[in-house]
Amino acid sequence: MAETTIYTFCRKDREKFGIIPGVTDKLYYTNSYHVDVNEKIDAFSKLKFESQFHAISSGGCISYVEVPNLENNLEVVEQLINFIYHNVQYAEINTRPDLCYKCGFRGEITTVDGVWTCPNCGNNDFKEMHVLRRTCGYLGSQGWSKGRTAEISDRTLHL
Repeated sequence: MAETTIYTFCRKDREKFGIIPGVTDKLYYTNSYHVDVNEKIDAFSKLKFESQFHAISSGGCISYVEVPNLENNLEVVEQLINFIYHNVQYAEINTRPDLCYKCGFRGEITTVDGVWTCPNCGNNDFKEMHVLRRTCGYLGSQGWSKGRTAEISDRTLHL
């Protein structure tokens, strides 16, 4: 339900109040205590800031950081895990392990005008790719609402 709520509420507020900079100027709202996905903030600062809300979040809590492919930088993965262990109740490290079935591209598939598009071959048939992202605490590869797709596309890397 939260997958469509961030889009639906913002769309309805935009219809009622118009476009308000910093409020209804996107297709989604940032939910809960999370730092806005556009915020330029490093992984450790983001986790530290959000961790203070975990104890008072009665609806559950998860913090996450968006990272590039770290398979050749295990030292950073170890530092993140150690920081999470000592400072955060529940956290995830998100990477972008996508796959285009048409050309075999492995890496980050991005959006172009709200449509998932392979950066290698230009494929934009969502049935011909596997895009995996964490949404609402769960990993998923289904098609998302316009609002959630915009939110995912706006996510800033934290490392």
